[in-house]
Amino acid sequence: MKRVIVLAILCCMLVLTACGNQETRDGENQQKFKEVENAKGGKVKIPIHPKRIADLSGSTEELLLLGIQPIASGNTDFGNRAVLSPTIKNLLSADTVNLGWYAEPISLELVVSAKPDLIILGTLFNENLYEQLSKVAPTVIVPYPYYEWRNRFTFLADLFGEEEKKDKWLSEYDRKVEEWSKKLEPVLGNETFAVIETYPKNLVIYSSSGTAELIYTDLALKRTDGIPEPESWGGREINLESLATINPDNLILMENSENTMNDSKVWNNLKAVQKGNVYKITNIDNYNYSFTAIGRMELLDRLGKQILKNHKSNE
Repeated sequence: MKRVIVLAILCCMLVLTACGNQETRDGENQQKFKEVENAKGGKVKIPIHPKRIADLSGSTEELLLLGIQPIASGNTDFGNRAVLSPTIKNLLSADTVNLGWYAEPISLELVVSAKPDLIILGTLFNENLYEQLSKVAPTVIVPYPYYEWRNRFTFLADLFGEEEKKDKWLSEYDRKVEEWSKKLEPVLGNETFAVIETYPKNLVIYSSSGTAELIYTDLALKRTDGIPEPESWGGREINLESLATINPDNLILMENSENTMNDSKVWNNLKAVQKGNVYKITNIDNYNYSFTAIGRMELLDRLGKQILKNHKSNE
């Protein structure tokens, strides 16, 4: 009888110990994970301190500014998808997995090979892979498209509790914008701007995203009257004759390698062309630099220097 009592007591002790261990493990899990609202609806449990992030959203620059280095990225060079963007290639580990450009179909096999513990997916592109990606690792959708870099930056800072780093960097950016505005205002006066991108058979004129946002919103330079209302992505296709009716004092030209406008009489009669107020970047530069935080800072300096140098030489 005593044996039975002893065995019963031992069994109870083992059960209590197991329960205690389970509670400890559950407590550790609660410390390591948190639930967040997802753009797809419902909640997703993500690591509080993820070690292996696969970024499919085009947000690698913003993650780096928050002190987070992904192990796989979709921020590739727009001109050469085989390499990562020039803005980040020296900031990432040499073994970072190149997922291909985030705006094109991403290879699920490449994502799996990176062994992520968290996947960040963007809006507009590859959303059809959400269910499959969620089976690989917890997947969060950034609810802002590629051209809303400030909102994307803020979302990620909130997600990872790094608001202070975000605020510090944005303050530095805004300070630099203010410095350039003060330098440019006295030399530009009331001159107008248009931002265009060339294609073999047409032009795109931008109003509210990318380089145009930098010119009109950040630097607050005067937008030429007559620019048509943009489509959702911030621009609209026009022809050269339509540009001639707008006829700005200054042109930011995002040039395609097949651009033949220099041979056009209409082009050469534009005020900006006749005054020499055409500031060129390539359309590759536009996609590499104008839609992300680090790139935007570099493009601000580049265009600011071009405009200032040109107008001072014309004085």
